[in-house]
Amino acid sequence: MKNSFILTFCVIVFNSTITFAQNTRTDSLLMKIDTSLTKISETVDAIKEEVVEEKSKPFTGQSMFEDSKGKSAIFLPNGGTFGLNIADGSIRLSFAQNVSTSPIFLGLDVSGKTNDGVLSLISKGNISPGAKVNGVIGVKELFRKSDIFDGWIALKAGYEGSAFKLYNPDSAFSKQITKTTFNSFVTSLSFNLKIHGNKLLAVSVGYQKSNNYSDLDDIELIDKKIITDSATNTTRTYETKTKAKVGDYKAFQQIPINLDYFWTPKNLPRIGFYHYWRNAYSIEDKKFTNGFGTGIYLLKKNHPLSSIAGVVFEVKDITKLSENYGKGFVVNIVASYNFGFTKRK
Repeated sequence: MKNSFILTFCVIVFNSTITFAQNTRTDSLLMKIDTSLTKISETVDAIKEEVVEEKSKPFTGQSMFEDSKGKSAIFLPNGGTFGLNIADGSIRLSFAQNVSTSPIFLGLDVSGKTNDGVLSLISKGNISPGAKVNGVIGVKELFRKSDIFDGWIALKAGYEGSAFKLYNPDSAFSKQITKTTFNSFVTSLSFNLKIHGNKLLAVSVGYQKSNNYSDLDDIELIDKKIITDSATNTTRTYETKTKAKVGDYKAFQQIPINLDYFWTPKNLPRIGFYHYWRNAYSIEDKKFTNGFGTGIYLLKKNHPLSSIAGVVFEVKDITKLSENYGKGFVVNIVASYNFGFTKRK
């Protein structure tokens, strides 16, 4: 009986030892699994952050890389800007946004201007208003598998109109000053290529009506009138001033071809250089006009395509530069405020 009790006790101890060992190994295995799952979760989170980082939008607004007339082949596929162009006397609102998750983007490009320059906006003289309205549709991510290139195309179509006064001294006195309106349908197709994130090459071709208003001479006309009071024999003189252009005004159809190139030095990330070539073919005259320009821009920190302000030097038409240096050479100042920024995670 005693031996039977001892045998039973040994069996119980042995089974308990085995059970304890099994439980210990199970707990250890569960801890290892938990640790592995934690590491996998951390790895997935890191990969997710990297993917989000790669897919974050590289554009932080539209650019003000444009000539003295507010024209450019560059149009960025995301973001917007409020911009001021001193030479053109224009204020511009430009914006583009993706359509859902597709590579298609839609945009709007609107500007209001005075044909008599920015100074007329703050003076008491008359101004000649103008406006441009363009709708934009484009496709981006043309090089999805490339780490070097990023390309997109954009189609612009819209309206341009203005009103101004012309002076003809050879007409009858009451008809010497005429109010003239100018209207045009405008369209262009542009291709933009971004290289290594700090270089941008763009080319566009389009159609529009144009005129030579900016090439005409400025004139200020003063009309005086004298009123006499018969009772007191007192005379009173008042005058009105009218700003106008004098010269041979012409309107014509044009096929403009724009070539633009912008780049940022690696060691100067806040500075950008802008170069452009302007070629326009007159359908009526069957002649080309050629101009070019170059400028330097201050850029937003860490955003190489987001301009804050710039100074641009332009030759409007090479063939006319020797005729009138003052009108053929233009110094332009542009400034902008970008919105629609994308924050990186």
